[in-house]
Amino acid sequence: MTTPKKIAILGGGMAGLSAAWELTRTPELRGLHEVTLYQMGWRLGGKAASGRDALGRNLEHGLHVWFGCYANVFHMVQEIYANRTPPPGCPLQHWTDVAKPQLYTPIGVRTASGFSYFPLTWPTNQGTPGQGGVDMTPAEAWTTMWNLFVLVVKNVIHGLGAAPVAAAPVAAAPATAAPAGPAAQPLPSGFAASTLAQLAGTELERAKELFFGSHAAGMALHELVDAGNLWMKALLAEPALVDARQVADLLDLHRQMQASFHDAVVRAGPAVAGSASAIERQVVEELIDIAIAAAAGYFIDLVLPDRPFESLDEVDFRAWLIQHGANPGIVATSTVTRIVYDTLFQYADGDVQRPSYAAGTALGVCARLIGTFKGSMMWDIQTGMGEAVVAPLYEALVAAGVKVEFFHKVTKLELSADGQQIETVRMARQADMAQGDYRPTFVLENLVCWPSEPDWDQLVDGAKMKAAGVDFESHWCNWPPVGQEVVLNRGSEFDTVVLAISMGAYKPLNDEPTMCDALLQRGGRFADFVNNIGIVPTQGLQLWSNQTLDELGWTSGKPATVSGPEYLNIWADMTQVLAVEPAVGFPKPKSLHYLCGTWSTTLYRQPSTQAGVPAQAWNELRSQAVDWLNDASACIWPAARTPEGKFRFEVLSDFSGATGGPPSGTPRFDQQFLRANIDPTECCVLSAAGTTKYRLHPAESGFANLILAGEATRHGFNTTAIEGAVMSGMAASRAICGQPATIVGYDFLQRKPSQKS
Repeated sequence: MTTPKKIAILGGGMAGLSAAWELTRTPELRGLHEVTLYQMGWRLGGKAASGRDALGRNLEHGLHVWFGCYANVFHMVQEIYANRTPPPGCPLQHWTDVAKPQLYTPIGVRTASGFSYFPLTWPTNQGTPGQGGVDMTPAEAWTTMWNLFVLVVKNVIHGLGAAPVAAAPVAAAPATAAPAGPAAQPLPSGFAASTLAQLAGTELERAKELFFGSHAAGMALHELVDAGNLWMKALLAEPALVDARQVADLLDLHRQMQASFHDAVVRAGPAVAGSASAIERQVVEELIDIAIAAAAGYFIDLVLPDRPFESLDEVDFRAWLIQHGANPGIVATSTVTRIVYDTLFQYADGDVQRPSYAAGTALGVCARLIGTFKGSMMWDIQTGMGEAVVAPLYEALVAAGVKVEFFHKVTKLELSADGQQIETVRMARQADMAQGDYRPTFVLENLVCWPSEPDWDQLVDGAKMKAAGVDFESHWCNWPPVGQEVVLNRGSEFDTVVLAISMGAYKPLNDEPTMCDALLQRGGRFADFVNNIGIVPTQGLQLWSNQTLDELGWTSGKPATVSGPEYLNIWADMTQVLAVEPAVGFPKPKSLHYLCGTWSTTLYRQPSTQAGVPAQAWNELRSQAVDWLNDASACIWPAARTPEGKFRFEVLSDFSGATGGPPSGTPRFDQQFLRANIDPTECCVLSAAGTTKYRLHPAESGFANLILAGEATRHGFNTTAIEGAVMSGMAASRAICGQPATIVGYDFLQRKPSQKS
């Protein structure tokens, strides 16, 4: 009989949980592995952790929405729910109860008069996220993304009344500074042949209409859009056969389209400043400028030399767009570029004045998000992440024989005498149990939930800890460890270690020692990985309101927005969560709003001895959030204003139960939930230009029995995302046992355009 391999997983975030899931996914794998997961504090999930407070409200680390390209996350959840028996009456009976399509995603637009929103509604498709096997090739994803770009442009063309109007020759462009384009030329002779060979059905018929006997200068604007789209699709059907002349001709056609669109805008006459029409024109003109530059770079830098997305990662995405002809002013200020950086938190130290996103990773992530989604581009989580995903996963792991040790904080990894592998893992025990093992979850509203703080009654000296405000998850927690140090030794407690703790925990941020100092001192690729990948502080705000969304002044439908006013530039209506939040002792709120963004601060670098840092952070962030509500929130909640134009805090729900009547003003704000994600383990990962080369695959730690896991490793996103963390955990399992054999999208950023699978 084979002796099971003992695996110690350090860290219970989504990467560690994913690794544990894959290592024990089948009876055969459970027979091969003895898995123990060690977690600081009282709950699992990492950045996906959530908890219920004393009022029963769900408190998150931030806003969590999923994208329809999250194949591995959805598949894991589908498997868990297919084999789960939830509590009676639980609203989460099936994976489709966990997440629902969110089609309406307005994008913030900075105008001369302030912020407004471009109403973006996504099309759907027949796919089911998590199902269907291997996703699209990079070239296919690019084609699909371009199709969606064409849909947006065509909608605006129709609004301009430009569809039946022939485009003016570029040489006659008005003096109002249309982008310079080439002189009008006949369509190249190879255009029709190369296109028609790859098309069929209605696309073939449309191509015949456009290409036989046509000249680019004689095409109407909508025809130029169609011609460029069809030709691009044809070329990318066989990327290996594309030549430089074809690319040059295609890009000329795109520039004809850009100039023609500008002409159509001029002919339509000026739009009223700040009107929906003006915002629409601004966004689409910027989108065309950026999309054409991206297309030029994609073909010139990737398709022609047949190189993967990652080959562009030495340069920042914005700089790369400018290299390929994008207007520098548009690139610097446009909503279109802000979306990319805002959505993935790509700002050094959280500072929006210091954007940095590796160009190939940014481009590839856009292709994944927009070009490979299934069903809906975005999906809304219906309850807290802890109860929708983490608790069911925890239950499944326990049922599979995984042992979870809570209140274990890793303090040091020590090497063997030859420095080639992990010999010892040392941990501080944060708390002792009053009786038996810690029971981390409870049932509320028929959901298995995590508390937002430990169940103090289960802990020795729990009452004292609670009174002292102990936060076991905090880097700055100064409550002393209990009992003797926990020591894991190679050969007895573990054979292999999976380091799934967020990299901020072992990244040198000041003069303090870190848990991985012995490993870092040996230099090499592991040290380069830790020292060169940055982390980003973020913030999250949850507001419960006694007003409906319409009553607050947002009347266009349930949104999930991005690129609004900094720094709370991401906002989603999460009112659906109220259905599973009890209202006992206070009126039921009418709407619920989650906001998040980066936070420009370096407090995450403060030594752990500075116990006052969390309070300092909260006070600073509170002041900034109150200012944001007063000065910036009118663009989303115009009806929630005082006569002086400030935020009317009385629209926030009152949970105080005050006998003298509900408080007014900012005391209402203090009853909401504000979170400063400055703990190094809670910071997101920065995918800065020039850093991809330092990322390691989970099997590349350089130490024989150490496997890495987490969003900082190399994977199919190379960016902060729950999908990236899950991919990394899967790859960690594969490094140990060869399973899973396939990780959908794992090599997407490393695949050449010519690769079919």
